Amino acid sequence: AQAETVRQIVPRVRDIRRSGSAAIDLCDVGAGRLDGFYERGLNHWDLAAGDLVAREAGALTGGRPGEAPGNELTVAASPGVFGSLQPLLDDLGAWHD
Repeated sequence: AQAETVRQIVPRVRDIRRSGSAAIDLCDVGAGRLDGFYERGLNHWDLAAGDLVAREAGALTGGRPGEAPGNELTVAASPGVFGSLQPLLDDLGAWHD
């Protein structure tokens, strides 16, 4: 399911990068090195610090629309990207298999 989501997103974005660490990717969103991030299946130890750093730096974070980031779905992005990325991921079913 995640590969299908990526396949559908690729034509709509400039590039996809993956560091292998959700915490670092979330910090990179906060630092402006990445425009957006999404992942499913994160454990709280993968999410807590990176989410805090991203939000404190001005990024927006969430899960499915109206929900907090968590195991089901984590989305983080700059304010200009978040409003488009979160509903797109929800429409594509990025939160389930």
